[in-house]
Amino acid sequence: MSASPLDPRLTEDLRCWHIAPAGRPGTVALTGRSYFADGDGLTVLLRVSGDDALASDGGTMVSRLADAGVDVWGPTRAATAWTETLSAFRLSEVDGRIVGRRPLQQAATLVSDISSAMLTTDGLRWLAAPDRDSKLVRQFYAYLDDARIAYDRRPTVELPRGAKVRPTARVNLPKRTVLVQAVGGSEQGLEHALSLVQRIERADYAFDQRLVLLKGNPQVWPADHLDLLADHTPVGFSDRMDAVTRFLKEGTPLERPVTSEP
Repeated sequence: MSASPLDPRLTEDLRCWHIAPAGRPGTVALTGRSYFADGDGLTVLLRVSGDDALASDGGTMVSRLADAGVDVWGPTRAATAWTETLSAFRLSEVDGRIVGRRPLQQAATLVSDISSAMLTTDGLRWLAAPDRDSKLVRQFYAYLDDARIAYDRRPTVELPRGAKVRPTARVNLPKRTVLVQAVGGSEQGLEHALSLVQRIERADYAFDQRLVLLKGNPQVWPADHLDLLADHTPVGFSDRMDAVTRFLKEGTPLERPVTSEP
């Protein structure tokens, strides 16, 4: 029988959790004790560093909230509630993950606090604003209608592990399907688009089956953001719809929005 992946000093304190190895060496996944309102199981990641316990939600909550249309970084009620909730549990957010660090003897409390914070922040899904199509989205739908290109508005796309995303459109072309996310004019929208295409990348959608359409031209967007986005998806611009048309209809690759440094 294989040995438990959990540090033996924590075996008794965490006996109520199902324990399994996680992706990173030395990290365990704790499941089976708490569930979200929709029935999905909750997982807390835990590892030991010296005499400290480090725990995280692994980025689950930011992804769940983003899927529901909730922005936890912008100037919104949800963002304020997100910050206040993490503070109340003495936790923080790092690179989209809820994280905490406590002395080893407080590991069980830390895991419980991460779990409680996940359940509490999941309630922020109810603060999601109703879908309101931006001007760019309306223009894109009108463009597809005028071009007589078949498409589905805001389709639900299921990812390999069961998560769901809703891009702006699924464009149904004779030789391929393209998932499109249109971003009208905020860096938060750009960050959401990056998160969305990174998750789509894990599903069965090739590089030329993804497209992020941005308002205007490359000069109005941060170059670093554009460069990172272009690593994961073709990027088009509303001021250059002729190139977008060739990409969709003929499969002509779109140029990177930022020229590589010499």
